[in-house]
Amino acid sequence: MAELILHHYDEAPFAEKIRLVFGIKSLRWRSVIQPSAMPKPNLMPLTGGYRRTPVMQIGADIYCDTQLIAAVLEKQFPTPSLFPDGNAGLGYALGSWAHGPYVVTSVAIYMGSDDPFSGGLDLPAHFHEDRKKMWKTQFDTDTLGPRLPGYRAQLDAHTDFINMQLADGRPFLTGNQPGLVDLHAMWDPWFLYRFAPSEATRAYARFPRIAEWMARLDAIGHGTRTELDPAEALAIARAAQPLAATGIDADDPIGIKAGTQVCVSPVDYAEVNVVGELVGTTISTVSVWRRDPQVGEVVVHFPKIGYRIDPV
Repeated sequence: MAELILHHYDEAPFAEKIRLVFGIKSLRWRSVIQPSAMPKPNLMPLTGGYRRTPVMQIGADIYCDTQLIAAVLEKQFPTPSLFPDGNAGLGYALGSWAHGPYVVTSVAIYMGSDDPFSGGLDLPAHFHEDRKKMWKTQFDTDTLGPRLPGYRAQLDAHTDFINMQLADGRPFLTGNQPGLVDLHAMWDPWFLYRFAPSEATRAYARFPRIAEWMARLDAIGHGTRTELDPAEALAIARAAQPLAATGIDADDPIGIKAGTQVCVSPVDYAEVNVVGELVGTTISTVSVWRRDPQVGEVVVHFPKIGYRIDPV
């Protein structure tokens, strides 16, 4: 099997989720550092316009969104499982809570905070403006100040779900071993402690179990990481061939035939369009073939949840 290549940046909270998957499964992987904000000239040839971080590359196959990346890693490396309690369906489903209303609440607090970036992060000067544009479909970032108390109240209520789960002294959310549910839920404290630390202190000081749980997750590590130059990652894609097309799921309700030019785009925020030839769908994924002058033929894979697929 080709090497696992993760396109990310160190301060990215969604990327931390996948780095911890590598840690839980003790995987070896190559790290390609991409810019934290647009432009991303060494990522666009692979994704065709998808800008979110992280992206996982295996040869000429490009996997977008952490829900799909985690599922691919669980399938290819099933031991140890990301679902130590055996509840895979529930574990995946909780991602829609964690990366929906829970994440939106924390991002709103960061956007409206008086001290974003006071954690000393290595981020470009235009990062904040880039994120304001990225999240414009969710809220007006310039008028968040008066609404911060309400978002703080929502954050506390979300956090209490985690606190209740840890109340019996268990080390991780589903028991004695870490799993995907932990990685869903850690996004917000990990993010706020770095991007708006005074808000994190306010939110989590009343929940001491949260800090202890986060320390246990941090101790897992990230597997074995080796750096890779972005140009080398492009060359790896150019030298490889994508996996054989899966074809269209016979029960797929979208009703688009293989070979049709389609546009895949997120339905929540970071509105970007990836155009390519539809080559595969399953009940939960969609795959499009693209050709790019820098990398040749690639297939870009997306989850269906959170994305729309339209004929061009």
